[in-house]
Amino acid sequence: MLNLSPTEWLVVRSVYIILAIVGAIGSLSNFSLFLVTIRTKSLRSTCHLLIGLCALLDGCHQIGTLFQFPLLFSDGEIDSLTCSSLLLLPEIGVLGGCACVLSIGLERLIALVFVARYKSFGHRHLVAHLLLISFFGHYAVYLMVAYFQQTRQICAIQAPFHGDAAPLWSRCFVALNMTTVTVYATVAMIISKKAEVSAETRKSFRSIFFVMTSDVSGWAIAIGILKATVVIEMTAETRFITLYVSGLVVNTGIAVKALIYYSTSSEYRQAFRDTFCKNS
Repeated sequence: MLNLSPTEWLVVRSVYIILAIVGAIGSLSNFSLFLVTIRTKSLRSTCHLLIGLCALLDGCHQIGTLFQFPLLFSDGEIDSLTCSSLLLLPEIGVLGGCACVLSIGLERLIALVFVARYKSFGHRHLVAHLLLISFFGHYAVYLMVAYFQQTRQICAIQAPFHGDAAPLWSRCFVALNMTTVTVYATVAMIISKKAEVSAETRKSFRSIFFVMTSDVSGWAIAIGILKATVVIEMTAETRFITLYVSGLVVNTGIAVKALIYYSTSSEYRQAFRDTFCKNS
């Protein structure tokens, strides 16, 4: 049981308010990117569809920040079953979103390695990417159900993973992010060495690479902060505050994805304008 002082509660609530604002903005921006994808006919390639799916999963992930609002009025603890039910979709979004970013990198790798046959694939290999994403999304659900414990807890994003599920969940998205970096680095190396790669392909991968960097670096910084709380001697209350700071870093990295696509890709910039200017 945490025993936070009035000052510590003030810090926690202040950080949470910022986290909730970032999460709300991130959800709206990612759902906007998803809407743009499904409304724009030119964004129908496998890569574009995966980008839209990632945006949907990231938006679901960031909604999870809003369920921690009891912190503002009390000690924030709720029943673990209620917490797990509320965070079911956001937890699918966390691992599913990480797997989705990896899938985009794999799709670009396949497009470069099998240049001659890639167009003949159509959307058939999209099914394989969807199965990969679905596997990790369901793995999050499995961890929540298999290791469930009845208790009261503050409903943070890692809260539904009880007992041994917590390190398994952590190792899973660390492994996903490390694999993602390896795949994207390989794609970047192939592009730099292949003179026949079109300027359009280079430009589109640059946008995707920036988005991946924002996503993975957010997770890397957050994990580094959490690892530091284990190595450095500190109270449970300070560690709890640090947890919210790390969550803010992750959510900021995810929230800016739509902005990066808008800023770096003329294709997405035009798609956003066409979608929302017509609606307005």
